[in-house]
Amino acid sequence: MICDIHIQLSDWCTSSDSFLSSVSLKTKARFDTYWSKCSTDLAVAAILDPRFKMKLVEYYYSQIYGSTALDHIKEVSDAVKELFNAYSICSTMVDQGLSLPGNSLPSTSYDARDRLKGFDKFLHETSQSQRIASDLDKYLEEPIFPRSSDFNILNWWKVHMPRYPILSMMARDVLGTPMSTLTQQLAFSTGERLLDPTHVSLNSDTRQALICTQDWLRNELGDLNPSSSHFALPLIIE
Repeated sequence: MICDIHIQLSDWCTSSDSFLSSVSLKTKARFDTYWSKCSTDLAVAAILDPRFKMKLVEYYYSQIYGSTALDHIKEVSDAVKELFNAYSICSTMVDQGLSLPGNSLPSTSYDARDRLKGFDKFLHETSQSQRIASDLDKYLEEPIFPRSSDFNILNWWKVHMPRYPILSMMARDVLGTPMSTLTQQLAFSTGERLLDPTHVSLNSDTRQALICTQDWLRNELGDLNPSSSHFALPLIIE
């Protein structure tokens, strides 16, 4: 959906309609700010969706970036590998009983296995790149899962956890993260208003009731201006 908006805005920016193009240029400038911050995260999430994988990124990036699409696709591919590398190292260190950063608990025993922990870490680090590539390739090269309206992506990864133990952890964290830059103040403000101490002190149910009431009143009277002071939240509270 975000990629479709990107493509549509780009088309409107070159429209022969001067008004449409001028508005689109201003909108796209704001859109590009958010795109630059979250496009890679969105692409990684798409790759972790078995219905799309790299194919969706390649499809949209070729339309968005044109001749430079391959460079941007490589950036996304490198980001996935780097993220997988971080998860893989942490997972292996836990499995082998190696100390993670911040873990300063002393060892209670010292035997032959303890002496070889350094070697195990060295062996893991020196062979990591080859193992990561083959593991990712296995997932990406498998057929794309058919799309359906009742598909549950988190459940799919739960079922396939034994086959992709590290990728499933990545999917759980990446796909479970809300993709929003909306602050609490913006969520409950009207126009350019910010939450004052009175609004902050309200519980969530009261805030939701006030916002819904304001929206219903505005909709009933045909007031489409969100910054209208007539039904501003402070007046409702009063």
